Amino acid sequence: MLKQVTAILLLSVSSPAIVLAADNGAIRSITLSSGGLAQVSRAADINSDGMIRIEVPLDQVDDILKSLVVNGAAGSVAGMSLAGPQPLQETFKGLPFSLEALSSVPSLLTSMQGAKVAVTSGGKTVEGSILGIEARKADEKTSTYLLTVIDKDGAVETLALGQDASVRFDDPDTRAKLAKATAAIARGKNDRTRAIDIKVNGVKNSGDIGLTYVVPSPIWKTAYKVVIDGNNKARLQAWTVLENASGEDWKGIKLTLTSAEPVTLKQGLHQLYWRERQEVPVNTASNNVPDPDSGDLSNRRRLASSAAAPAPAGAMHYDAKRMADAQAYATDELARPAEPMQVATGNPTAATESDISATFELPGTYDLANGDTLSVPIKDADVEADMVDMYRAGSAFRNPIAAVMLKNTTGVSLPAGILTLYDSKTGYIGDSQLSALPKDDTRLASFATDRKVSISEQQTPTEEIASLKVSDGVMNATVRYRQTTTYIVSGALDGERTVIIEHPIRDGWSFSSAESFGKTATHQRLKVVVPAGTEKTLTAVDEQLQSNSYALVDVEPDMLLGWSASTQDKALTDKLANLADARKRQVAIQNELASLDSEIEKTINDQERIRRNLGAVPDNSDLKKRYLKALADSEDQIASMNERRDTVQQESDRRGDKVTDIIRTF
Repeated sequence: MLKQVTAILLLSVSSPAIVLAADNGAIRSITLSSGGLAQVSRAADINSDGMIRIEVPLDQVDDILKSLVVNGAAGSVAGMSLAGPQPLQETFKGLPFSLEALSSVPSLLTSMQGAKVAVTSGGKTVEGSILGIEARKADEKTSTYLLTVIDKDGAVETLALGQDASVRFDDPDTRAKLAKATAAIARGKNDRTRAIDIKVNGVKNSGDIGLTYVVPSPIWKTAYKVVIDGNNKARLQAWTVLENASGEDWKGIKLTLTSAEPVTLKQGLHQLYWRERQEVPVNTASNNVPDPDSGDLSNRRRLASSAAAPAPAGAMHYDAKRMADAQAYATDELARPAEPMQVATGNPTAATESDISATFELPGTYDLANGDTLSVPIKDADVEADMVDMYRAGSAFRNPIAAVMLKNTTGVSLPAGILTLYDSKTGYIGDSQLSALPKDDTRLASFATDRKVSISEQQTPTEEIASLKVSDGVMNATVRYRQTTTYIVSGALDGERTVIIEHPIRDGWSFSSAESFGKTATHQRLKVVVPAGTEKTLTAVDEQLQSNSYALVDVEPDMLLGWSASTQDKALTDKLANLADARKRQVAIQNELASLDSEIEKTINDQERIRRNLGAVPDNSDLKKRYLKALADSEDQIASMNERRDTVQQESDRRGDKVTDIIRTF
């Protein structure tokens, strides 16, 4: 038995590629979205018991549990079942030995202590119940194991276990558990798929139903080839590049691509989760014993009232109707075939436009082995194309970038992708990136630097008074700030150029330019045609109005004179000029008053110093006499300055009244 276990373990070490069951049901169609998901629609093979079985990669199980629906108008779905996420661990939870115990005969016998066995080693056989295994050191590098059993007569025997040891368990149930364990190990070592059983009722014919589900898929890419001719036209060819990473081969399937980018979520539905619970300690303290509960009498009253008042017939009818409507809706939705797509004449694919995406239904059917890549054209059309030079303000380079302005006239939105540009005469001219291009919209695809054209820029900021309004002695002044940017384009000597300049949008500022040519989310665009060997000047003006309020009684005279010079209202000009003169006089007398206050304060500080010195010199000394004279002089000086200050204060008050009187005239 142990040899059989060992063989299974050895065989399971290899890791062959996933090979799904051949009877999964043929894939009919696959829709790949730009969101990285694949909608798989396949046939369903149903057996006589009404069971559909599909085998899927383990990493797709969560998404299949989330999204699988059964298509068809016949019958009903009873449910799905499959092996759990950890079948090997769950299997060993119910066995008397662990997974590690199967690694050797001694460890298995140790874990089965008490079991009845027959063990043979070195030509000797012992039978009985296992008492234990003792490990002994044969030398420094190896160990031997000594088995001890007790036979049916109560005799205890020992047996040294060699490399030729074989074990047989007497109990059929134990042998069955060992077989179950080895089978679980064999499955677990290659546990990369799950068989999902879907039970349906009332369906006899497999052709009446199908399965649809959504699983992760590599994002399909788009590569554009654009050939530019000289007539403002270009040939645009869009190719898709996609991969089959579904885990099974595609044979004769219908492929559809959609540029939709839906909200995509995932959840580990095929995982075990356990609710965290707070552990409550066991209370061993003695508590008061409460009286026995007599029951809640209101329960009886509620039961009686509910029995006396059956559910309204209308509500019952509504519930039944809601369930019937829901079932009918689900049946109709699952059974409804996909809407046919109109095929545009001359296009390699049938393309349709919806509110949020474009869909490309590839013609015919496709075979693609698992892991392989497919590339096919999805759009081939003539589009409008203008060669231009593009320059972005603030660039570190004076040379613009050559670009092609493409207008999507294909009738369907084009997905984002890489773009390779060819000139019909010279061949390859560069690569670019194309962002998602809605129908009838335009995109600039930049591909090379135009060294023959140079662009310089200069910014000139100015400001001016836009309006002046006085209310209750407060001046409300609106100032217009203007930023004028001048772009000078020096054209190529050998040919005409169409130049587009991208000027940054400033939040809260208005924009104007005679050369305005649309805008992007972040830039205004200016456009000019520059003949060979000439220069062109483009001007962009950004303006912003800012309003501020000033109390006229505190405004500086120079600001009043500036306002006076900027307004066109003569009466306001005169009043502001008079107020500026009055404020100038007021400020002058206020400065004189402040100077007097400073001198008085300085003199008082000197007087305090003299008083301190007087207390430190001897009486009747010459120095004390000098200090006394200085103190008397400072008193006379302070008195004189105070008289002067009173006069200046009166003049300051008069001039302040003059300012107030002028402000009242506004």
